[in-house]
Amino acid sequence: ALGRLLRPRHALVIGSGFGFTPGVLALALKHNGVGQLSFVDPSLSNLREGPNAAHGGAGSWDSPEVVKARFSKLGVQDVVRHIKLFNHEFFPQYQELGLPPVDLAIIDGAHDYENALYDFRETLKVLRLPGFIFLHDATNFWNRTGHMGVARLVQQIRAGLDAEMVTFPGQAGLSLVRVVQAGDLVPLAPVPRWPALAAVAGGLVGALLLGRWWAQRRKRS
Repeated sequence: ALGRLLRPRHALVIGSGFGFTPGVLALALKHNGVGQLSFVDPSLSNLREGPNAAHGGAGSWDSPEVVKARFSKLGVQDVVRHIKLFNHEFFPQYQELGLPPVDLAIIDGAHDYENALYDFRETLKVLRLPGFIFLHDATNFWNRTGHMGVARLVQQIRAGLDAEMVTFPGQAGLSLVRVVQAGDLVPLAPVPRWPALAAVAGGLVGALLLGRWWAQRRKRS
């Protein structure tokens, strides 16, 4: 819907396991009759590289033929340009790739704090103001303690960037940032890890107590 409403001339999508996000956004651009989409994904796989490296990747973009076939099903193969690079390879080559400024970006790559911060900062540098940036996994369970991942980045944006932001709750959460003025993020103070450890310990204790209660109930019956 925002793709149709905002009519971006250039959209950027970082990361997608199966292509739903770039596919739907490319359909919006096609219906608009204007706009191109740059899709950055190195095609990692949870099964091949492991979940800690792939961050939900499915290895869906291994070859140009596979990429073309997937987007051809939606008729957007001429709208989407897949760039098979890691984020730290892509942004230094941005000018060499001949890419224009970004009007709308969706960041859904590696979800650890360092990579999310890097993607956001580098996107800010190429964003046409006022511009829009989506951040996926903004309320993920493992991020709620605020010391890791996208949720920590969302806190940082609220604390020190001239931007408007709304976060949609859900299983993973999605934050929409409207950047109206150039600037950088204010560093966050180090967050202790004990809240996350306490949350995990509390969950384990709760599971043990529930198991004991269930075992006693079965004995009584």
